[in-house]
Amino acid sequence: MATRNISRIHVINLTEGLGDEIRKLLTKLKLDIEVKEISLLKSTDPTFDMVILRKLTSAALKEINAEEIEFLISHCPNIIEILSMDNNEIKWAQCTSAGVDRMFNSLASLKMKSDFIMTRTTGTERGQMMAEYVIGHILFRERRLDIVLEQQKQASYDRTSLAQYRMLSELSVGILGIGSLGLEVARVCKAMNMTVWAGIRDERFVSGETLFSHVDHLRPMSKLNEMLQECDYLVCILPSTPETTRLLSGDVLEPCKAKKTVLINTGRGTLIDDDSLINAVRQGWLGGAVLDVFNTEPLPKDSQLWTLPGVTITPHVSCLSKNNALMVAKSYVDNLVRYLKGDQLLNEVDFSKGY
Repeated sequence: MATRNISRIHVINLTEGLGDEIRKLLTKLKLDIEVKEISLLKSTDPTFDMVILRKLTSAALKEINAEEIEFLISHCPNIIEILSMDNNEIKWAQCTSAGVDRMFNSLASLKMKSDFIMTRTTGTERGQMMAEYVIGHILFRERRLDIVLEQQKQASYDRTSLAQYRMLSELSVGILGIGSLGLEVARVCKAMNMTVWAGIRDERFVSGETLFSHVDHLRPMSKLNEMLQECDYLVCILPSTPETTRLLSGDVLEPCKAKKTVLINTGRGTLIDDDSLINAVRQGWLGGAVLDVFNTEPLPKDSQLWTLPGVTITPHVSCLSKNNALMVAKSYVDNLVRYLKGDQLLNEVDFSKGY
């Protein structure tokens, strides 16, 4: 394919040091491309609404000439802001996260060119972080480290309640969302001798797309109940689409009662409504839940999920690390090199599928 030229890229992001990391990588590659950063609102309140926080400042909005922004790396809310401008000329934008559902909630207001390209930030490094999050919480529960911490507070040297540890090789884990992140979770779980199940859309199953590395048992979503009754842990890494919204709501999780499955949701909170999740735990269908995503973020202080027995809450951090800026920069520059060569970009968003 024909090569392309880029003279400037724009960075709109809260990730500290992202612009500098991109500049360093471009310098190493001897690419003479200007990196222009645009300011965002800032707050010292850690619970500040991240959607509001990612809005452009009034000063930035006044200074922005949307016609100048052709290549952009940013959070989805800012990409939406720029694409909503009548005179925008964006050719390619990369979101700094894996989830792009906000884009699809705003499509009607966006002025996208017919050849506009959108990509996501995902891949092996982000998948490894996701896998570490999953394994960490499984080990915490299986080793009953909650009891260990409480016993230490009481200076209690008691092994009785800690003697029922299940080895990981005895456990089965089910994965919903077997994309790049899900496959890495499957790889790590399998490397620790766990039995790995996965559920995929019926059309993928029927088409013969049934061979996934590190997956022992595969089921189409129409037979999800067969997987649910076999899994000790259910890991959900699904994007938010019309097909996945409320996928696990109602009595869908009832088959989990066979093994008291623990739900680990790192995908999107829209997968199950709060009432259904709370009911599944209280009914004993689920043995607990580890939740990193929610229907409303930040999770309201009055949510029953905070105090529900067996539930662990984390503030959407499963794919964050101290090296986040470098990881995001590498993903972007890798795609930038592909773009310059005229090659297919990685993790391109399919607007017909919703992710």
